Amino acid sequence: MYMTRIKTPIALAVRRAFFAAAALALFPGSGSCAPAEPTCAPAGCNILVIVVDCLRADHLSLYGYGRKTSPNIDAFAGEAAVFTRAASQAPTTLLSFASIFTSREVSSHGVDGWDKALGDSALTLAGILKIYNYHTAAFVGGLNLNPLFGLDQGFGTYSQINRTDASFKDTLPAALQWAVEKAAKKEKFFLVAHGNDLHTPYVFPAPALYDRGYKVRSGLASLSGNEAMVFAAYKRKLRLGKTGQVVTLTGDETAHYVARYDEGINYADGLLGGFFSGLRAAKLLDDTIVVLTADHGEGLFDHDYFFHDFNLYEDTLRVPLVIRVPGLGRREISRRVQLIDLMPTLLDLAGIAPPEGAQGRSLKPLLAGQEPGPGFDRDIFSESGVGGKVIRSGKWKLIRYPGRTELYDLEKDPGELNDLAGTEKAVAADLEKKLAARLAADKKNQLGEPLPASGKFAADMKRDNAYQKKFYERIPSLVGLGSAAE
Repeated sequence: MYMTRIKTPIALAVRRAFFAAAALALFPGSGSCAPAEPTCAPAGCNILVIVVDCLRADHLSLYGYGRKTSPNIDAFAGEAAVFTRAASQAPTTLLSFASIFTSREVSSHGVDGWDKALGDSALTLAGILKIYNYHTAAFVGGLNLNPLFGLDQGFGTYSQINRTDASFKDTLPAALQWAVEKAAKKEKFFLVAHGNDLHTPYVFPAPALYDRGYKVRSGLASLSGNEAMVFAAYKRKLRLGKTGQVVTLTGDETAHYVARYDEGINYADGLLGGFFSGLRAAKLLDDTIVVLTADHGEGLFDHDYFFHDFNLYEDTLRVPLVIRVPGLGRREISRRVQLIDLMPTLLDLAGIAPPEGAQGRSLKPLLAGQEPGPGFDRDIFSESGVGGKVIRSGKWKLIRYPGRTELYDLEKDPGELNDLAGTEKAVAADLEKKLAARLAADKKNQLGEPLPASGKFAADMKRDNAYQKKFYERIPSLVGLGSAAE
């Protein structure tokens, strides 16, 4: 469904306040707010989860990036726990959100492509909190979050903008208004806010903060929405969807796309700054647990692919994770964690036991500076919608694509540049066995069901799902470089 425009006096006042605060946040030197003092016990807090689509951790200044892309997120993180090694379960929005909402790996929840939906038997985070008298709402955008996929389960309000370019400027004002109204009635709430500002095509304003002086050929400086969705980009060769022309990108041209991506982070950061200011003005940060994360990152020519759906390297799977709990303060945590840990963490903070099928672990001990219980450091599994699988075990990461396997020592080679599958054959074989065993176990109790057959949207998504898998296989040959298995 499409989000409706809000016209009540309260709504209009909130929207005006939001955009005024956002304007200040876009230019951080022009104003600031002191952090609110914590006032609530965690079990009595509201819960807010903010998901920035396509946001890779290593392009935030918070995580040491050279460009100052995220001053407002950085400031917010000054009052929170920052996890430096958080992993997503998938490089695709639908698959990742299904994991976040169910605390299950992709093969376990079974929503492994655009032809699947979360079944009615699923116990979601929103559904559980609703049972415990939380008012629940989500303000999201993009085709992957259409209610037809079943991700709306448990939400009393699920407002989805069915466009890829849905921005935080569309979702955050409505989310803030909803939260303010619930707080005014002293109603405890669970709220999800999502924005697609970093997703291609890059349609946000172009302030030229970072994209200065790059020499870019005509036609590559700004790709249309259709081009951005369908072009084949592989090993810096790009085949334009409309013309079929294959071009080899120069260093300046790839730097241009990276700069545009970074400008998108800065733009989203400004909108989030306004949102944070609105929360503070309404005194909502005094009694709200806030999570800021991403569903996945983005491939920016670091490896084979530009974009994310096909990519299982850390550029798309390592995500930011910032959790602010009133009373717990700033902390940096380097333990390996994953997005399926969010459900058990938030339920634990609310004093609620996780469901039996949850595969994540509560991060509450880490948030309090304590050691987690035995078995916390476990293998981490991720999957793509086109057949790729990942297992991280200790320092090792194995990626199994259809037709090939790669192995990396993440301690010595965090950039995944030196494939050791050919030399560390025993390690690779052991991880292959672990991966196969986990996938087989996961599939015994899947929650996914075939996408409902009726309607144009369902037909389109099923068609696109089949097309994407074939497209992935053909990308290298489309740009004249053989096959993906090579």
